[in-house]
Amino acid sequence: MSTGPASHLVTNDLALSLVRSAGKIEGEILDLGAGSGYLTRKLSEDRAHRGLRPGERLSACDIDGSSFFAEGVSFTRCDVNDGLPFPDSSFDAVVAIEVMEHTRAPYRVLGEITRVLRTDGVLIFSVPNVGHMLSRLAFVASGHYQMFPSPSTKPENAGRLCGHIAPLPFQYWHYGLRAAGFSDISLHQDRMKKGAVALAILLWPIVTLATAAHLRRLARHDPPLYAETVEVVRQSNSWTALTSRSLVFRAVKTDESRTRSI
Repeated sequence: MSTGPASHLVTNDLALSLVRSAGKIEGEILDLGAGSGYLTRKLSEDRAHRGLRPGERLSACDIDGSSFFAEGVSFTRCDVNDGLPFPDSSFDAVVAIEVMEHTRAPYRVLGEITRVLRTDGVLIFSVPNVGHMLSRLAFVASGHYQMFPSPSTKPENAGRLCGHIAPLPFQYWHYGLRAAGFSDISLHQDRMKKGAVALAILLWPIVTLATAAHLRRLARHDPPLYAETVEVVRQSNSWTALTSRSLVFRAVKTDESRTRSI
């Protein structure tokens, strides 16, 4: 039985670092889509150095718990597409590494995560970046983003690449977070795709000019939308968005009144 992560080690290390920097490492934490429990165990080890017992105040869930192991951790079998089986305001942080791209209704899942987070709770999640330059080129050439082949409806394929069914670029994840009631949204890079870096350098002048032209049109024809999304547009064509293998988001639930399922 594999006990390593299904996702890259650097992505898990970055998620752990973001939990620490958010000041939530000793709080109630949910590892959503925990797999074998690699990140859960990393969280538990880090907390043990701070005097907490193994697994204390840690929870994990996944659609299949057959490979999960983390000492002392409360594990719940669940399908996130059907909602999260936890009470409102249960957690100080939720981490979901390479999970959201497998969900049928990712905006609804974001709403559920908002519901189970406490006010000022933090969501940290990663998804494959369909907007890096190699993936954009792959879509132009084949009609498929990198890491998003034609999807399978067979349940046994849900955890494979053909189970990637939500190929949303940065700006649509950002929308989902805002609509679910998150703010203080930041994007982080786990590791750069070398081929994407080469293309980004080559095409940077074109991307810069195209982004500026898009923003000029938006400002002229729809000033309110420009004011709302100008920074999102810029971030969607930032160096991180153009070159990172994954999009790693950190967002904060700050407004209790907006807790809802989308």
